[in-house]
Amino acid sequence: MADNANRERSLLRSANDCEDAAAGLHRFRDALPRNATRITAVVAELFGISSALRQIHTGEGIRSYGPSFYRIDNDLQLVFRSLQCTVDDIFDMFARAHERPEQTVWEDMSHQHERVEKFGLLERLEWYREFLDAQFDILQGRQIADPDDLRDYITDLLEAQQKAKRRASRQSMPVPELDYSGASTPRPRPRRTSRPTMPPRINTPSTPTVVSDMSWDYAWNQTPRPYAPEPPVPPLMFPPTPGSPMSPMSPVFSNFTSSSSPTASSHTSYSTTDPYAPSALVHWADDIFDGQHPNTQYRPDYQLSDRSACYGQADPYALDHLSRDGFQKVLELPFDERKLWVQLYWRPNDFRARILIMSQNSSGVQQHCCQPLTALKIIRRGSTLQFCQASKDSGRYKLWARLNFMLHERMVLFYSTFIAMKHQDQRGVPHPSLADDFELETDEGEEVFFAGQMQHDDMLHALRVFRDRGSRVVRLEVSALRGPRKHVPIWTAFVTKYADAGDADWCQWEGDGIVSLAAIKPAPPYVFISRYLPPKHGRNWILPFTTDEDARMFVESWAGLCRRYGGRA
Repeated sequence: MADNANRERSLLRSANDCEDAAAGLHRFRDALPRNATRITAVVAELFGISSALRQIHTGEGIRSYGPSFYRIDNDLQLVFRSLQCTVDDIFDMFARAHERPEQTVWEDMSHQHERVEKFGLLERLEWYREFLDAQFDILQGRQIADPDDLRDYITDLLEAQQKAKRRASRQSMPVPELDYSGASTPRPRPRRTSRPTMPPRINTPSTPTVVSDMSWDYAWNQTPRPYAPEPPVPPLMFPPTPGSPMSPMSPVFSNFTSSSSPTASSHTSYSTTDPYAPSALVHWADDIFDGQHPNTQYRPDYQLSDRSACYGQADPYALDHLSRDGFQKVLELPFDERKLWVQLYWRPNDFRARILIMSQNSSGVQQHCCQPLTALKIIRRGSTLQFCQASKDSGRYKLWARLNFMLHERMVLFYSTFIAMKHQDQRGVPHPSLADDFELETDEGEEVFFAGQMQHDDMLHALRVFRDRGSRVVRLEVSALRGPRKHVPIWTAFVTKYADAGDADWCQWEGDGIVSLAAIKPAPPYVFISRYLPPKHGRNWILPFTTDEDARMFVESWAGLCRRYGGRA
């Protein structure tokens, strides 16, 4: 069992490393136009490797695959060891780029790979991806030729990497010892600053809304906006983490159908039954960061330079408390070249949710900060999400943490996961100032191009089409039409490539309020509820509007968006 757990951690950690390295290389592509084509290919291979690793990880939960993992264990260990060395080289390059020009550190890494180790970066990444694809084929029981050549190439590469490390060590250059079990390799410590950097003053964004002329009444801004935030207090003045949860059961989204109900419910219904059987404690968030989503970088003038940081009170026993209280980790994401890690936790018996941030202080010592999701409000500022605590008396905010994203899709998925888990927590949101109201929609962020009413089974939903100004990402989002969770996303789908291509025929009005979609076939939307599947007809995803008018307006709004922004990839 320990071997299985180590393998699972190694698969996910390596996948996260590849995604983080790929995101960081976007900056180098823009700064190095002569190498842009090659860097683009490297980024594509890194995401391909991440996808292959996650595919193998998914096989862990398939009963017919599990007993066959012994066939690929040795080859996986070989890939982990060599891939970790390669990704560490990329992270070290990022660290050096703070003091040296990008061109210089890129050429230095290329020299190390091509001249010293004799294997170029793109070449070795292609080998990793092909070898991992072959391992998944073996796991599935497919008859393939034994990948001896690829195994020999990667073995030779690993020997060259280890030899280079030993040579560097003999030259008195400290190199951290590699932990092949999947543990994090130490990173260069951040440079000391003369004084602590205080978090900036942040403003609560207003939320302008552009909607179609709908025949239904929707309260867009029922929750009043709180006062403008105050600057955060110093870290040691933050209140301690709230105590243990209270209630034993949590409401969760349900897509039930009631044959006795003559009318549709005006909001998504919730069930007080636990959808997670004790024998299969798998949270829906496990499927969100699957490596399949597009990766759209923010414009350089929109990307903030702020580092991801946590200003909460450090708790050296945070991990012990989470384990003792029965919480399970469902999500883990690295930020700032793995200098900061964010984890989301969930407790199966009552759906309580926690966020844990792991970072290093100015002395390089790792520290942990933990808060319930219900105690935090997210406010978007440019490419960052600000996590704030609220004063019950004044409604003013104190900044607890800041996460800076490079890819808008990654921000959307994290925000949606956070908000959904927050509102599936039995304890509920304790104060109106911590309520959420489409926080990605800001003056410079996402804008609504369409909103209409849909019905799925007995539930009435609101569909919105968002376009982000900072990244040009276009997506669909569905939430409950009314009720206390009308701001909580049920599912989202990214359709940017069809808008960029000006493909006005991507969606088709079928009559009877039905619009069929080709854009999200075969890739399904990202769903933030357990046991829910967006509406389909046969193999096609559909949008079942309650009126032909809304269906027609959706198609017309999409055509207008394509005319306005098509060809601006």
